[in-house]
Amino acid sequence: MELPQGHSAYVAPPVTAGEFIGKYFAQDSLEFLQWAARYFRHDNVTLCVLLYMMGSQEVGGYVELKQVEIAEALEMDPAQVSRAQTKLKRLGLAYSPKKGTIQLQPAATLRGGFRVIEKPVRGAAKKQVRVQVEQLSLLNELVVDQDVPEEFKSMALPNAKLPEPKIMRRRKGAQKQKPEA
Repeated sequence: MELPQGHSAYVAPPVTAGEFIGKYFAQDSLEFLQWAARYFRHDNVTLCVLLYMMGSQEVGGYVELKQVEIAEALEMDPAQVSRAQTKLKRLGLAYSPKKGTIQLQPAATLRGGFRVIEKPVRGAAKKQVRVQVEQLSLLNELVVDQDVPEEFKSMALPNAKLPEPKIMRRRKGAQKQKPEA
């Protein structure tokens, strides 16, 4: 594209551009959804809670819903939602930066876009400014944040690997067992 002399333009990739976890990834990749379907194939509650939170996240991956609200929407017991969120935290796919908020792992699921923040200006006034939430910047912020749990940080680093689903083998005459995830 040619611009008039003396003019320039900044071209940014789409907010959800990238690759899969470990090389960085964004929600528009289907690889994470395929992994989740395999990993949670025997745990529909956790899969449903994960998908509901992905669909409910604000820009930057924050889910500001109470467990009771998620439970009501999914017609579950709040204890089921609590156990599912605990499992997602243990896997490094979520953490709670503050009570009542869940941060989804931006390397696995990110809702990009623009967030409105208040920026101080001269005097006592504050000005609202739109700031683009970019996946790599958000990942870098989380990795250096001392309050972020190690499981969550490690999943945000290059070369991170999602756990493999447990393989179940049926023995002759044995009942089907459910794996722990």
